[in-house]
Amino acid sequence: MGSDESRPPPANVLKPGLTEQQLFLRKKLALLPTKEREEKKRELFRAVRAEQDRRFTEIRGWWLDRMAQPSLAAREKLVLFLHGHFATSAEKVRNPVMLFRQNQLFREKAYGRWHELVLAVAKDPAMLLYLDGAKNRAGAPNENFARELFELFTLGVGNYTEQDIQESARAFAGWTVDWPRKPGEPEDQENTLPVFMDRKDWHDTKTKKIFGQRGNFDGEDVVRIALSQKAAPVWITRKLWRFYAGWFPEGNLQTDLADEWARLDGELRPFLRAMWTHPAFYDPQHAEDRVKSPTEWLVGLCRQLDCPLPAAALASNMLAELGQKLLEPPNVKGWDGGITWINTATLAKRYEYTSWIVSGTRGMQRLAGMDLGRLAIESGIREIPAPLIMDPASPAAATMMEAPDKGAKFQAAKKARTLLDLSPAPVAKLVDPGDRRDPDKLLSSLTDRFLFGQTMPEEVRKKLFDASGTSVPYTDAVIRKLVLGLTQSPFYQVT
Repeated sequence: MGSDESRPPPANVLKPGLTEQQLFLRKKLALLPTKEREEKKRELFRAVRAEQDRRFTEIRGWWLDRMAQPSLAAREKLVLFLHGHFATSAEKVRNPVMLFRQNQLFREKAYGRWHELVLAVAKDPAMLLYLDGAKNRAGAPNENFARELFELFTLGVGNYTEQDIQESARAFAGWTVDWPRKPGEPEDQENTLPVFMDRKDWHDTKTKKIFGQRGNFDGEDVVRIALSQKAAPVWITRKLWRFYAGWFPEGNLQTDLADEWARLDGELRPFLRAMWTHPAFYDPQHAEDRVKSPTEWLVGLCRQLDCPLPAAALASNMLAELGQKLLEPPNVKGWDGGITWINTATLAKRYEYTSWIVSGTRGMQRLAGMDLGRLAIESGIREIPAPLIMDPASPAAATMMEAPDKGAKFQAAKKARTLLDLSPAPVAKLVDPGDRRDPDKLLSSLTDRFLFGQTMPEEVRKKLFDASGTSVPYTDAVIRKLVLGLTQSPFYQVT
């Protein structure tokens, strides 16, 4: 986990959408008879989807690695907030480059002015495709983006009218996405980097009435007018406070936050500093209100244990099981967060995955319930199956489809054991040698590390000691058992 902020993204992310083999196959499909062509197109589609999933997994792994770097953690946490606030999903936007660029957009503008960030998101190709803004033109306005801009991004329900949405949709007409190409070449969305395009011929140049103001407004005007509404600073400061503190501000606190936001002209970095230093931020009555998101739980646990993150494919799968698949929020609203992270299924999974990270996975035995074939493909261990365009009855086809594939599966399984298996947490980094002989000192040291010194009920302390036994000095295995008891406790989920 290096600290180099300029660490480049995964090499595959910015490559053309199709591999050279897939490009060749796509061209060759046109020469096949209709029935066979349709079958092979479906096979190629599956191979392309698998390649996209691999690249999405690489982005997730790269992002998680940044989160785990102490020098980058604060910015990356804000990027995580923005990803949930301006939710855009790979389920619809099947272009890794577009979502990577959006992620970078959040990172670049995270500490700047809110107005500039909202405007940049309104022009972001991934957002334009996700909320169908790219289809918006005069005479056929699409209201999706305008509605979510007001409801979820800037104002909140009840602070706009249907007319405001309809008129704003007209103002956004012409903001779309283009895939640049040479004259005479067809549009190729798979292999061309998309860009924002303002099509003047799609503009609606008639007068609009938005929030009581009249004019020939465009998209930039809509953002400006929306953020000038009284509800705007209340909405964003409320969401930021809840994300970081775990509870919603009310009354004078909410007024103070909105006033501070206005005073700072919506600049995020100084506002965050003011929020974190506000006395109410550390109100002990709300100490247990903030439930760690799955991503914060995973990154934080690995940092506290001073152990590497799981391999990207495994980490991505674990987070998905816990309810937070990065780059794929459940809907445009993003993740609800808070106590919704915890239910019977996800809590059991948290405890299970905690034991994996603390105690190791013992030669893949604990991973047996996962789709290791898919994880191997997403990890780049195994090549993605591609359609075979030849007579399937020919000897050559039989050789290519059977022998190499069996060998590839076997080799992939061997490599997967090395890549995906988790080693036990390094206990020597967690405790001083003298702590092994003093139970109270040991537990105090571990509590400071994992629960930030939070007072633990006596009955919980007793259970931990009873489980660990009385033989001293404590072995690595016993200390891991204590760590597991702490990190599987309800206290750990909210500290």
